[in-house]
Amino acid sequence: MKRVLVVSVEPPWPAQHGGRIRTARVAEALSAHAEVLVTFPDHGTRQPDPPVATRPLPWAPPPAVRTRASGRPHLGGHYVAPVAEPLGALCAEFRPDAVYWSHSYLAAWAPPAARRAPQVVEFANIESRRLRTLVTSAHGWQRVARRAEAAKAAFWEPRVAARAALCVALSEPDLDVLRGWSRDVVLTPNGVDLLPYTPSPPDGYVLALASYDYEPNVLALRALVRETWPLVHAERPEARLVIAGRRSEALRAEFAGAPGVAVLGTLDDIAPAYAGAALTVAPATSGGGSQLKLTESMSRGRSVVMTPFAARGLPAALHGADTYWVADGSRAFAEAILDGLRDPADRHRREQAAWRRCAALGWSETVAGLVGRISALAGQGAAS
Repeated sequence: MKRVLVVSVEPPWPAQHGGRIRTARVAEALSAHAEVLVTFPDHGTRQPDPPVATRPLPWAPPPAVRTRASGRPHLGGHYVAPVAEPLGALCAEFRPDAVYWSHSYLAAWAPPAARRAPQVVEFANIESRRLRTLVTSAHGWQRVARRAEAAKAAFWEPRVAARAALCVALSEPDLDVLRGWSRDVVLTPNGVDLLPYTPSPPDGYVLALASYDYEPNVLALRALVRETWPLVHAERPEARLVIAGRRSEALRAEFAGAPGVAVLGTLDDIAPAYAGAALTVAPATSGGGSQLKLTESMSRGRSVVMTPFAARGLPAALHGADTYWVADGSRAFAEAILDGLRDPADRHRREQAAWRRCAALGWSETVAGLVGRISALAGQGAAS
């Protein structure tokens, strides 16, 4: 049987947020066609009975100077450098016919033993672009460090793509970039776990659900609370903004005095948060990649107010549909939120239209082409 080693930045299960969900669904789909082993640096919460075999690798953060002084990405070195030896030993033991890297910056630090099999590299972001968007929000040494990482990415990123047997793009803009670097690229947008449609409550709140250990999400939320939300609250004093998601509890004190704003914190189950929401928001203007929370929200029957930056990562099935709002700037974003709150009937129409379009984005359909390509590569590796 063909063997595929999936290298992740963290345990994919429990699949509670964007990065984990995607890696989990890809690994689960692959496991129907090959023997799959998922490995990762041993940190974070791990599910005791994952649906696919896993192998955590002993890990401790390395000195930052070691990874920042390298020509390779600091982030990849942070996770892979301490586990390079056990990862190489695992490859020798498991003898994969293909290795799937969940992030390009991990593949940049692949030990020699892991490079002997065909490499499949997922570009969750175009790192050189993502890092450039983060430079302007930094100051002092941090700005210097980010500028250096962006410059390094311009060197290592196309080389990782060129060495890969297959590159994976999550959005059409990223696909265009990767086609200039790689001989073989497959577009695999984020999928959804489609749930039954339930209309949003007429008096529901605005939900800002994200991972708040990621700086672009925190910066966007601060702008939303300080600049946009006062415009909403001035017209609708009864409106409520609910903030939830990983590490959001760290922001509770900061937003304690904001009228109509509540912070739920990290959630074990996001379903109740969605159930009470009238609509959701995606206010990010920096970072990169395809935001899984957009399709997740729509697949749960909740329409989204998003920035043009966020909208760039939408899958083609949702392009040009009158199912969400795209707004640029605080006032336009506030007006879009107010539009969604004022007219529940129109909001429900948008929700249903988006939910129906999401039916074409089930994970099994979305990753089918990718799974077929990896299975073919692994078959070639097994035969050689």
